[in-house]
Amino acid sequence: MKSLLLILVMVLVTTMGFGVQPLRKPFTQIRVDGKPSKSGDILTVKPGQKLLIEVELEGGRRDFCKFPDIYADIAGTAQILSRGEKGIVYQLDGEKAEWKLTSEQTLFEGDEFVQIKNLANPLNAEVLVSDKKFSQCYVKITAKTSWQFTQNGKTKKEENVAEQTLYFKVAGESDVWFSTRNVQAKGIRNDKVQEKLQEVQAVGDSIETNFYRLNFAAVQQSIRNLQNAVNALKSAIDEVTATNPAYKTKVVFIGLPSDNPFKDLGLLPAISTSWAAQEAIVNDQKLRLENLPAQATIQGRDEMVKLISTYADWQNKLPESTFKILARYMPGLNAETIRLPESFSAIAKQKSVDNYPQALTELTAFVDQRQAKVPEEIQLITSTQGRLQAVRLFDGMLRSYMSSIYWGEWKDTRQ
Repeated sequence: MKSLLLILVMVLVTTMGFGVQPLRKPFTQIRVDGKPSKSGDILTVKPGQKLLIEVELEGGRRDFCKFPDIYADIAGTAQILSRGEKGIVYQLDGEKAEWKLTSEQTLFEGDEFVQIKNLANPLNAEVLVSDKKFSQCYVKITAKTSWQFTQNGKTKKEENVAEQTLYFKVAGESDVWFSTRNVQAKGIRNDKVQEKLQEVQAVGDSIETNFYRLNFAAVQQSIRNLQNAVNALKSAIDEVTATNPAYKTKVVFIGLPSDNPFKDLGLLPAISTSWAAQEAIVNDQKLRLENLPAQATIQGRDEMVKLISTYADWQNKLPESTFKILARYMPGLNAETIRLPESFSAIAKQKSVDNYPQALTELTAFVDQRQAKVPEEIQLITSTQGRLQAVRLFDGMLRSYMSSIYWGEWKDTRQ
């Protein structure tokens, strides 16, 4: 008996303490083609499909007006004259008070893969999915109600707002929604997360650029910036997930900003060896050119073809991407003064010389400038090769950091 009385007292206390509940945070009820949907949903669509989106804003002041017995402390003490989703009128201590809905609207926003048509009902919209090639798009829905309270000739206003986002995935397409050279994201697209993903790629690009400039102090600072950018990306994902538990995305980091410099470092010794060979070639050609006759002879033409073919053969056997690598680290080095002129390349292919005197003059000038420039270029290549050894240190730092990111995936492109 005592136990039963105790339970009844507890129920009474609970009822008295929790009879009035706080207003729910404004939220939307969404229907897509008549089917209920919630923020963060990924709906499968077909290119060119047309959808009807209907929106209702609930919670907030509407709770007060529709359910004063649950969400208002006036129930039981005031006389409710009318109530409903558009307002409530009640009388308390002989005074009349009213909450009234003054306006209600919904804003629909989407990306470039959707067209939105507003309908006569301002709460609804028609969405046309693009028929172009894409994998995912979204529609952001912002619902707003404006309310006015009146009592004793005084008024005050209030706005309730709720934002939700629906995602649409094309049937059969990949769920990758962001992709750059070093970063990829799968799952649900989000503007805030996309902004942070772009920042990560931008910092990665700056690291690579500073490697090419041999500015290792800037590389070190950029690596710190990369760590900050990756942390900001994680914070943005956590923030979006906190407001929308249905949000899911997977980030994949691809390779390292040091991948190309590390590869270049491995090719520079071969390039240096090639330049040493070039020095021997042009020195030999200078001597042989001095022995060529000024006017054309059969032997002179044949010798000239051999000289040009020797240089062409040297050029064709250069390591992969030689001129691209030299341009990265030695922008002052002019590749056009190194490459064999087109007129000489034609001679090497045809194995014949049409205008011998002109070819002799031009080849002599080319060999002279090569003979003068090659020692400087060898010194520059050797110096760059030595300075670029620092890439190994920074590459190790980047590799260690990227492999430590527990919440995302890192793909090593050099395995």
